[in-house]
Parts: sequence; structure tokens; C-alpha cells
Amino acid sequence: MGPEARFMEEAAREAAGGRGLTHPNPAVGAVVVREGIVVGRGFHRGPGTPHAEVVALREAGERARGADLYVTLEPCNTYGRTPPCTEAILSAGVGRVVAAVADPNPRVSGGGAADLRRAGIPVVLPFMEDLGRAVDPAYHVFYAKGRPYVHLKFAVSLDGHVTAPGGGYLTGPLARARVHEDRYESDAVLVSSGTVAVDDPLLTVRLEGRKKRILRVLLDTAGRLTGRERVFATAPGDGPILVVVGPGGREGQVPGHEGVEWTRLALRPEGGFELASVLGLLAQRQVMALYVEAVGRLAGSFLREGWVDRVSVHVAPVIVGGQTSPLAVAEPLTAGGAGGLPPGRGRWELAAPDAIWTADLEGKCLRAS
Repeated sequence: MGPEARFMEEAAREAAGGRGLTHPNPAVGAVVVREGIVVGRGFHRGPGTPHAEVVALREAGERARGADLYVTLEPCNTYGRTPPCTEAILSAGVGRVVAAVADPNPRVSGGGAADLRRAGIPVVLPFMEDLGRAVDPAYHVFYAKGRPYVHLKFAVSLDGHVTAPGGGYLTGPLARARVHEDRYESDAVLVSSGTVAVDDPLLTVRLEGRKKRILRVLLDTAGRLTGRERVFATAPGDGPILVVVGPGGREGQVPGHEGVEWTRLALRPEGGFELASVLGLLAQRQVMALYVEAVGRLAGSFLREGWVDRVSVHVAPVIVGGQTSPLAVAEPLTAGGAGGLPPGRGRWELAAPDAIWTADLEGKCLRAS
């Protein structure tokens, strides 16, 4: 690996500091390099705060003059809550800009690089494009596809069931902590009313030293929710709640809660919501990263219809057995049950006593054949 690749990887590591905090802005990292030495580094911490380039340039100070700036996303050239990064780059006297990937936001895309070039600053774009997208895949999916990035998660026994023997948690503390990390990196978490009825979850982010309010989305096709479930008591302090009901849902017939919104969507003839409509509804609310905690028909629909960008399966070392315990995915996906994934797709990690398998599907349709 050459030095330029190493510097871009350093910028990507910087960006991780803002992961889960920046949307609807992108997570971005930057480093300023002078004579082969990093003299400034920074990342974006969220809307209204300085962008990564500005933080890195401030740290570099006068050493930024004539230096190279490595950044994981094309610098912006638009006024928002902060001035354009291109202005800061020009004021600092940067000698060259190396950007991993163009900004997919049509307000910026290509414009930042063009402004810098017109001002006489050489710009290398793209450079390590896949790495740049991987810094904040949800941001890129949102603008490329007009919908949230979908991360589907479910927990299973060794024989594919989703209920623990005797009830309670199926997985252990480390795997459950991972769920909270994934929620933290998301803008919203989505579950069905069936999950709420069985597990009565809070759907909050509970991490030591870190607090985040996220949108909780409850799909209630059958009007099962009463408004007395535990999750409703957490609004609005732990984040707002959006309840999606069908035409015959119980909207307006449940106890009112501050921070809770009820909205209606049409149902498919065979039952269930059109997931395209659900995702469109969330895109209108600037949800870029959606964490779906689902099993059964809902999980199967997300997979079969090609809405899933990443899937995480938490596998517990237990065998449930029996015919009544539900399976994680209730619908056939592909012939042979391989899920349409090429051999070797995905990665395993240990969260003892459990294991977590994660695969990037990139919206691949897993249709039954």
C-alpha cells in the first residue's frame, strides 16, 4: 500500500468518530499532510458543527499552506448552517486535494471539485472510491436510491428459531450490546406490532456514556397496539415514535402521548404494507439509516423484495426444536434455501457465547425460484 492510500485510510478512521451523529449530513474524515507527515486531522460531529476539512485545517494552522488535504468525500461548496468547505480550503492555501468519492447530494455533486480546480487547486477525485462510500453507506444509498439504507437484524438458535427455551433473551450480553451499537449508528429502528406484543421492547439506545434519540417506527397492520406498551412511555425523551397503521387501524382510539405520531398507509391485498411506501415515508423524514429488527413475514418481505443493504444474524448456541416455535424468516427466498448469496459472502465475528454473521447485500433481491 502506498502512502496516499494510507493517508486516505487515516481519513476514513477519523470519520468513524462521527458515525451515527451526522445525518442528514454525511460522516466525513479528513487529514492534512505536509511532507509525508499528518499535521491536522478532523471529522464532522453533526449538523451545525464544523465540517471535517475545517477541523483538520484549523489543527494544521499555517502548516496547511501548500499541503495535501485527504478527505473521504468531495468538499462542499454550498452555504448551509456552516460556510462552504471550499472557502476554507482556499483560505488555508492548500496545495492539493485528494477526495475519495464525489458527493451524491445533487446540491454539491461535482461542484466542490470544480470550484477548487477553477481556483487553481489540483483535485484528485475519485481516489479509493469504495472506501469513501463505506465511510457512510447510508448517505450514498439515500441519494442514489431515494430511500433509507436498510440494515436487517434478527437473532436465531442453531436450528433457526427465534424464541428462547423458557422465554427471555435468546442471545447473551455481548450480542445484545451490539444491537445498541447498531441502533446508535442508525436514524430509526423499525419493528412490527407483533414484536412489540411479544417482547414489549423499549427500542432505545442504551450505551455507557453515549445517549442518542432515534425515531422508533412501529408497523401495526392489524391494530394490535393499545398505546400502553412500554415503548410509548419513553417518548419523547428517548426519541419520537411513528406508528404506521392500516385503513382499519386504531389511530385516535388509543391514549395520547407526546412525541407519538400515527399515520395511515394502505395495505396490500394479501396483507401487510407496501414496503416501498414505508421506506418512502421515512425518506421524507430524512431517515437515511434504518435498523430493522424483524423476523417472520416482515423479515422475509424485506429480503425477498430486495430492500436490504446489510443483514446481521445473531446466532445463539442453543437448539430450540419443536414445531410451534417460529422460524426467523417465514417465507421461501430462493431454491435450496441458500438465500441467493454467493459462497463465502459475509463475515463472522464472535460475541461469546454467540456469533454474529453480517453480509452486505446491497439491495439484492432474494426471490423464490
